[in-house]
Amino acid sequence: MENYKIDFVMIWVDGGDPEWIKSKNFHSGKKSSVTDDRDARYRDWENLKYWFRAVEKFAPWVNHVYFITCGHVPEWLNLDYEKITHIRHEDYMPEEYLPTFSSHPIELCINRIKELSEHFVYFNDDMFITRPVKPELFFRNGKPVHSAHLHCTRPGKVGNIMPHIYLNSTEVINSHIDMKKSLSDNKKKWFSVRKNGIKTIAENLICSNYQMWPGFTNEHVAVPLLKSTLDEVWRLEPDKLDRTCRHKFRDVRDVSQYTFRYWQLASGNFEPEKAENLGIKIEIGSNDNSLKKMCDAIENQKYNLVCVNDDGHLQTYEDFEYAKNEINKSFDKILPEKSLFER
Repeated sequence: MENYKIDFVMIWVDGGDPEWIKSKNFHSGKKSSVTDDRDARYRDWENLKYWFRAVEKFAPWVNHVYFITCGHVPEWLNLDYEKITHIRHEDYMPEEYLPTFSSHPIELCINRIKELSEHFVYFNDDMFITRPVKPELFFRNGKPVHSAHLHCTRPGKVGNIMPHIYLNSTEVINSHIDMKKSLSDNKKKWFSVRKNGIKTIAENLICSNYQMWPGFTNEHVAVPLLKSTLDEVWRLEPDKLDRTCRHKFRDVRDVSQYTFRYWQLASGNFEPEKAENLGIKIEIGSNDNSLKKMCDAIENQKYNLVCVNDDGHLQTYEDFEYAKNEINKSFDKILPEKSLFER
């Protein structure tokens, strides 16, 4: 095992907190751009305890967990446990960015947490470890592990703002890092069949014909980051990041934390790995086999990480409750015992 500390950072919101709902509704009435404040972004799957159980059981080597919220904390969470620190938005984010109802400002400012280690892994609250993992899944030779996969980012369906945000983040990279030179300097990372797979290499070769970075794939699993990467991007693009941090909701003009991952990829400061070895995202819907696929992935521990993605496909209360209960039953089969993170 390499000799450096690795922290985990996870952000969470209690979408049922009455005071938080009141504040969100107040600021929703002041929007001036295309934003995303759908309820699906905030509803609670009631599976947070399994995230902590998984960390303890499957990644006991983690140095520390930083749990970020606007202030609310589950009553069962054991904040006296030495491996966890609760961080409120106001503890590390400038006052002018608060309150926020977007994950982007919360993510972009993570490097302001003074105690945070140089090597850390960023999790959304829908990203779970489902089998034993080693630190090398996230960092090797001191460098973050990423899937080296170029992808042409293009606008999606009307109302989907995320492709625009991916493009905004890619624009930052093109302002500072020459694609042709970087791909040439890091050929073994981008064009190794063993490390990336044939399909990825094929797309990388096609995309390498462009003059600038056309975009990158987004695996939607936990992201290993270097604190110094965030420091560097903030130093070079303070205005762009500051503008995003002032948006109360996800905004079509935003950049996201993927900017930091893209930066590590484009600068060659990473170690490559096939995407399927990192984890999988499954969008939970009501009219297909996605729920069955997710439960099977959890119970049979098929992947290192799974992302239980709620993108609004479960439109009725009944569909959501059914999916939530089925998925949580699956988690309970592999993680039935309380962790030290619980009272």
